[in-house]
Amino acid sequence: MAIEENGFLEYLQLQEGPPDLVTKSELIARVRSEGYSISDRQLTFYVTEGLVPRSVRVGSRAGAYPSIVVELLTWILRARDTGVPIEALKELLPVWKFLIRARSLRELDLGELEYVARQHVTSVEGSLGVVRTVVDVMTCYCPKHRKDIVIVAKDGTKMPMGDRTSTVGFAVARKPEAEDADADLSPRWFATTRVSLASTDPGSSDPTTVILGIKPNEPMPTSPGDEEPESSAQAKGSAV
Repeated sequence: MAIEENGFLEYLQLQEGPPDLVTKSELIARVRSEGYSISDRQLTFYVTEGLVPRSVRVGSRAGAYPSIVVELLTWILRARDTGVPIEALKELLPVWKFLIRARSLRELDLGELEYVARQHVTSVEGSLGVVRTVVDVMTCYCPKHRKDIVIVAKDGTKMPMGDRTSTVGFAVARKPEAEDADADLSPRWFATTRVSLASTDPGSSDPTTVILGIKPNEPMPTSPGDEEPESSAQAKGSAV
């Protein structure tokens, strides 16, 4: 019963393949290996806030977590790095879980995504965070399997996620705050965007991509395609 109450079983079921567990120290080490700073105290904070399930004793493994929590925690830390507040993350958590299931099923149904998001996400910060969460979860995946995922539009049309021409649009509406009794409180469009889920590489050389977050003369972040293949590096080394 305790396992179900703290969400342990739900996260265990989100994992693909056989059940896999990690201890607290393994969880923290794996998150740090991804380049994120996390302490025991911070982990306890996220557990207390309900964003991370509590660990349970499984056999001889005290304080075990489903291994999917590694990805959950890195998603939380990425969002926090960009200023997403805790309350917005709580709204986005059901969306994250839905996307993990969709990824496992190799099918992203946009009608279902919209229903889950509109049911749980109410703040502007949360609504804007939906886009980042979709990109994060759906593209933070093995390229070999990512190309097999199908996007199902709200009219039933299917398109391969690996095709760069397959894009997903997002439109955020908000209700204005009431300033007086006669104010028009009808919803208004707040922001719109359209993204491709085909690749995690932002393409710094793409003339249609606008780069933000760094000064004009600062070096660009390293993209996956910029890393030299190991076999090529070895070949150069042997030729010297």
